[in-house]
Amino acid sequence: MTGMHLTLRELQGMVFDKRALAISATAAFTCTIAGPFGTVDAPLVSRAIYWTISIFTALVGCTAIIASMHTTDRLNFLPLWIKSPIGALVFAAAYAGLLVVLTQIFFGERPSTPGYAELFGYAAPIAVAIAVIIDLFRSDNARNEAQPAPSDRFFKRLKPGLGHDLVCLSMQDHYVEVKTKLGAQLILMRFSDALEELADQSGWRIHRSHWVAERGMAGLKRESGKTIIVTTDGTELPVSRTYLPALREAGILKRFD
Repeated sequence: MTGMHLTLRELQGMVFDKRALAISATAAFTCTIAGPFGTVDAPLVSRAIYWTISIFTALVGCTAIIASMHTTDRLNFLPLWIKSPIGALVFAAAYAGLLVVLTQIFFGERPSTPGYAELFGYAAPIAVAIAVIIDLFRSDNARNEAQPAPSDRFFKRLKPGLGHDLVCLSMQDHYVEVKTKLGAQLILMRFSDALEELADQSGWRIHRSHWVAERGMAGLKRESGKTIIVTTDGTELPVSRTYLPALREAGILKRFD
């Protein structure tokens, strides 16, 4: 199980996840038709309302209590893997009481209606199972977040000695010239593909054939009405009129003027 805290965004994602809602709706429908725990003799409408409230309350309540277990600083002494099951048992204790109240409201006192202890016995293992599903949900998210960034593919094309501190890229026929703080290399690939792989890097396309990393910009020159970016390694690259507005809007030109 992952060691991350459960965030509010994750909680909302689980409560409103289409799969969770579909499972809850299916469970409510099945219980309405089957009428377990002595509810089969009650009117269909009463059963439908009772089980819909019960099951969707379980979905929201269980995830909310487990989330609070993960985010409460007072429980930091507990291992993260044990917080979800404890939260599930706390929820089951409260939920069993809620079921007793709902049962009395919808069905009244019946000999076949289970009491608090029996309802807790039913709710506890289900809540712990939900806790396990929540942790698995978070583990899947963690694995997805751990997927390599697009730029990782690009940097694998470079010689190890060049590092990852980009200065600029320039198109050279069918090649892309890559300059870093440690040197330069020609890579056989399309310029557009290189820029796509570097979409998560902070930089600017300044010309049809040139891209400059933001950390690679050292200065600005103007010659005969043309704007030229000077990089940290002294390379001078022209800025075409097409890309001037974006640089101006981002404050890049003002920074060096």
